[in-house]
Amino acid sequence: MGKINSRRKGAAGEREFASYLREQGWQKARRTQQYAGDPEGGSGDVVCANFPFHCEVKRCQQIKPEQWMVQAKGDAPEGKIPAVFFRRNGEKKWLAIVEADDICEIARHIAPPNFVVDVVATHPVATTVAQGFVIPSTPINPNKIQ
Repeated sequence: MGKINSRRKGAAGEREFASYLREQGWQKARRTQQYAGDPEGGSGDVVCANFPFHCEVKRCQQIKPEQWMVQAKGDAPEGKIPAVFFRRNGEKKWLAIVEADDICEIARHIAPPNFVVDVVATHPVATTVAQGFVIPSTPINPNKIQ
């Protein structure tokens, strides 16, 4: 009976994470049919054609990140970044495990490592984030030479 409850809890976690992705804007996110394979994104627990990650989903108490990442990497199709999304029982927030090399590659697209922006401070200072880019509300100093 414990195995059935564990399986049921896993399926509920996958549906919950798919719902979370839909709330975040990925409207086509859905739980896969585990037994049938999936042409949309490999055999991930949750798939979405335009979501860049292969989703291995865990809702658990014990954390086994290395073991989970081995599974995610083994199942990830070409062009998807292997990632584990999990939350502990009783917690509200989902957490993600992604290899550091993949995080650095993503960061290069958001903020190249050698790119420096000099901002002239005027008050009040606020920033707006749009599609992953930080846009300062204060003007950039055109007189400063790098």
